[in-house]
Amino acid sequence: MTRYADTTAFLFSLQRMSAKLGLDNIIALLEVLERPERRWPALHVAGTNGKGSTAAMLESVLRAAGYRVGLYTSPHLVDFTERIRVDRVPIPPERVIAMTETLRSTIDRLQPSFFEVATAMAFRHFADAEVDVAVVETGMGGRLDSTNVVAPLVTLISPVGLDHQQYLGDTMTAIAAEKGGIIKAGVPCITANRDPGVLAVLAEICEKKGIPLERSYENRTYRIREMCLDGTRFDLDTGSGRFDHLFLNLPGDYQLENLLLAVAGLEAVAARFPVTAAALREGLGAVRWPGRLERVCDDPPVLLDVSHNPEGMGRTLAFLNGYWPAESIEAVVFLQEDKDYRAIAGMLASAVARVWAVRLPFGKPLPAERLAAAVREAGGRAEVAADLETVRRRWSAPGNGGRRWLIIGSHYLAGAAYGLFQSS
Repeated sequence: MTRYADTTAFLFSLQRMSAKLGLDNIIALLEVLERPERRWPALHVAGTNGKGSTAAMLESVLRAAGYRVGLYTSPHLVDFTERIRVDRVPIPPERVIAMTETLRSTIDRLQPSFFEVATAMAFRHFADAEVDVAVVETGMGGRLDSTNVVAPLVTLISPVGLDHQQYLGDTMTAIAAEKGGIIKAGVPCITANRDPGVLAVLAEICEKKGIPLERSYENRTYRIREMCLDGTRFDLDTGSGRFDHLFLNLPGDYQLENLLLAVAGLEAVAARFPVTAAALREGLGAVRWPGRLERVCDDPPVLLDVSHNPEGMGRTLAFLNGYWPAESIEAVVFLQEDKDYRAIAGMLASAVARVWAVRLPFGKPLPAERLAAAVREAGGRAEVAADLETVRRRWSAPGNGGRRWLIIGSHYLAGAAYGLFQSS
């Protein structure tokens, strides 16, 4: 194995540690790295659905405006370096090796989680790269999330949904309280949430911090001109300005809700990082966020999406059915065992012609047989596939004309699918 492969194997071995919700470990790691998070300002993004897309929009527009921008997101799809980018360039493997060696004795002593180490590494890389600003996406939480050591210029909270309940709580309000933990006194907080219970929780946190809770959809509106599976053309009114014929390079009408959150965030930091109308237009048209209804093959048509909880899956399927009729769609699905697979199965049963529940040896997988059975119980068709190659042979077989394929579910599935297409 190469040194980089050895290093990432060591880092991934830290995933055996249970999630560690707390800040002691990340602070200790950052002390070794000379507190790099103090050397750049952040836009901090939390939430359940849409936080990655929102972060990608912020990064793209700020870059178009001429700033040097760091972007920290998770998880990766193919390679660890995707998580840590400066001006869209992934962290070099040699930097991963060097920082792992610097932190090795502290890792051995503290036994931190994989995410804690990755976060520390990202923050030092941004400092060394002398970024003007970094867009930082939380992991699954907020209050005790490793990223919550940054000093943000604004905190943004995308829609909250039921996910990671074993760590964050069993209700939307409990999860909202954890996500709202990134809210800080004196720092503007903006949310895209519309759920009354979630809004009440966030508003209470903001009140305790002495700041107002801003809703991104108040005084900001959009009008869709044209939608397709490649993106959306629309007009935007922010209350202080109007922008016609913008194009967002991410498909899905739900992405425009994420866009309002991103625009609100940009307005909140405009005194320090002003953005021109031209930069807004250019940045939205150049957003790159893989695995979100991404077209990975034209013949046959194959889309890849990482929706993996009921809220995200429902939005994605509803949008897609506006373009692809249910009876034409073959869905390839892989989920982790902690997901609400029965709710997801019910959605799939009515939105696609058939589900291929694929077996993959990643994470803590939901047994493919269990997902297939749930789809059938909901009135849909489902089969179990031994692996992705089995499915690929199926869509390449003669007589499959007119079929459209959707690969949807866990990020592990997306990574495996990228590998499949790259090798073909």
